[in-house]
Amino acid sequence: MWQQNHKSVKIYFKIYLILAVFLLAGCSSIQNVISEDEAKQMVLDHHFKHNSKTEIRSVELKNNKYFIAWEIKDNCELGKDSVNKKGEIEMIEASIC
Repeated sequence: MWQQNHKSVKIYFKIYLILAVFLLAGCSSIQNVISEDEAKQMVLDHHFKHNSKTEIRSVELKNNKYFIAWEIKDNCELGKDSVNKKGEIEMIEASIC
């Protein structure tokens, strides 16, 4: 009886171990990734000022970041921001004419 019970414990342990490995592998592969459109919208929202229209001039993907050049024609402002895969925005450059 003990051997039969011992075998079933081994089987349950192996099944539990396999499920745990799959669960951990699945959870670790979740990435914070944003699309180009989402990155552009974030920059547009970030630079929205009192009905001034921000225009995207260019988008470049480099080193896992989107580099987005933008322009606000109403006040002659332009610049470049980077957006990483977590959605964090960093101003690279900006100028007002």
